Amino acid sequence: MIQIIFRNILPFITPITFFYLIISLGWKTSINPFLDIGILMGIVFLLSIFHFCFLFERSLYKGYKSMIFLSFFILITFFIFSVGQFFFSPTDKITDIQITLLICLTLYILIRITYFMRIIYVKIHNPAFIFITSFVFLSFLGAILLMLPTSTVNKNISFIDALFTSTSAVCVTGLVVLDTAKDFTYLGKVIILTLVELGGLGILTITSFFSYFFRDGFSFREGIYISNFLNTKTTNNVLSLAVKVVLFTLTVEIIGTLLIYFSINNEKNFIETDSPLFFSIFHSISAFCNSGFSTLSKGLYSESVRFNYLLQFIIACLLILGGIGFNILFNFFTYIWITLKKYFYRVFKEKYFRYPAHIVTLNTKIVVFTTFILLFFGTIFYYFSELHFSLIEHPSFTGKWIASFFSSATSRTAGFQVLNLNKWTPLTILFTIFLMWIGASPASTGGGIKTSTFALALMNVVSLSRGKNRLEIQRKEISSESVRRSFAIIILSLIVIYISILIILFLDPEKEILSISFEVFSAFSTVGLSLGITSNLSNGSKLVLIILMLLGRIGVFNIMVGLLKNRINSHYYYRFPQGNILIN
Repeated sequence: MIQIIFRNILPFITPITFFYLIISLGWKTSINPFLDIGILMGIVFLLSIFHFCFLFERSLYKGYKSMIFLSFFILITFFIFSVGQFFFSPTDKITDIQITLLICLTLYILIRITYFMRIIYVKIHNPAFIFITSFVFLSFLGAILLMLPTSTVNKNISFIDALFTSTSAVCVTGLVVLDTAKDFTYLGKVIILTLVELGGLGILTITSFFSYFFRDGFSFREGIYISNFLNTKTTNNVLSLAVKVVLFTLTVEIIGTLLIYFSINNEKNFIETDSPLFFSIFHSISAFCNSGFSTLSKGLYSESVRFNYLLQFIIACLLILGGIGFNILFNFFTYIWITLKKYFYRVFKEKYFRYPAHIVTLNTKIVVFTTFILLFFGTIFYYFSELHFSLIEHPSFTGKWIASFFSSATSRTAGFQVLNLNKWTPLTILFTIFLMWIGASPASTGGGIKTSTFALALMNVVSLSRGKNRLEIQRKEISSESVRRSFAIIILSLIVIYISILIILFLDPEKEILSISFEVFSAFSTVGLSLGITSNLSNGSKLVLIILMLLGRIGVFNIMVGLLKNRINSHYYYRFPQGNILIN
């Protein structure tokens, strides 16, 4: 009887807990911190009791029972830990106990959302629609959280500015209409950072990560959906891939945090932000997710870090790792591991290790080669183009080259800048627009048309010029679907960008067309660089940029597939007579 009552009550617990979190974070509900801790402990304890009652019920669905067990384990663990904190040092650890309990409730809500997403997988038969909806929902949810009184310093922010900031964070863009350092409180910055992490990995990747722990009821359809989200062709071990993506991201971000912290720890005048540790965590996540958000008013161009070339190099490496794609990184690490294993067998065991064929895929070769070429020639271009302009303030020869390398890396992926963009020549601006348009690589945290799309289209042009009717690379024929898809993405991106420029020119005619074009390319490619006109745009233009950021992060082609694809049958059982059309 008790279990039946609890089963009927439990679905209402999650929204109530979520609303309580919003109220407790957004408004100060109590002057006494001990009362707040008591309420939080009571909620966690009550949730633990509710879930404990379900552990011994045999009639529950396997996936649901696994979710209940995982929720109970997290709730009771955090509850015991917070109680221990309270009794050993109740006065000194008040804030730490509150943070511990809030993290516990946040994890619980994520687990419940994960199970809710699994239900959606069964109800909705369109993976692209789920993917699109997740980003739109997260953007609006982030806007509501940023409008909380405790999220901003002035306690008032317009909905359009909150939505712009939230969308920029979710789409890992970095364009800002408000000063992140001065206009947002510590809570506001944490909300932005959380949106960046969820947007960089994708909320569906996060939910897939939690699904791994209650995968007993995992269906084949869910595997197909998650494989679409992770951009993989197989459903085998798709949950393991999601776990690898999340764990690899957290590992790189932790290492990046430590490297950034030690690179700024010796700075004497580095008190522009809350603390060096929070600065390190924020910029490590922001860099790897290619978002470009910073807790400094002028970003990395601020005087305290402008000439810290070690910091610039570390962040540039994080940008490249985040923008090259998880599939590429895993394939590269597999190659390194097998190579080391081969030499280990040869040296220590004196055995010949059979080398598997085609370890490094053609996709990896194309992406790595294209990325290297863009970084190499981009660095050279920025050095010679800005040597007598924005690079003048960098005194050392090494500093000029590192700043050029950083600019080449950030122009395709993130909105960090270490040079004064107002001093850039028109030639540099146009070249940066080109790099922003290409963007990062597929299955990464960056945007743009992607390096592989640009490479395939360019090689196909060369192939057609040689009179070939198919594209062949390293004794492999590229499918016509991939070639058609690359040209479709290029054409769609140019159409969307051109229309957006026309609309913003109509809404803000006083702005220069070069600045507007730069802004539009930056928003669509989710780069985040700006010539300084973002905050001065009208609300209509801001709305255009919001839509552009969503289109760039989700992908225009993915949206069209989700809305227009024939769900009944995608294969052709008939062919019409061919019709020739004059092209040239």
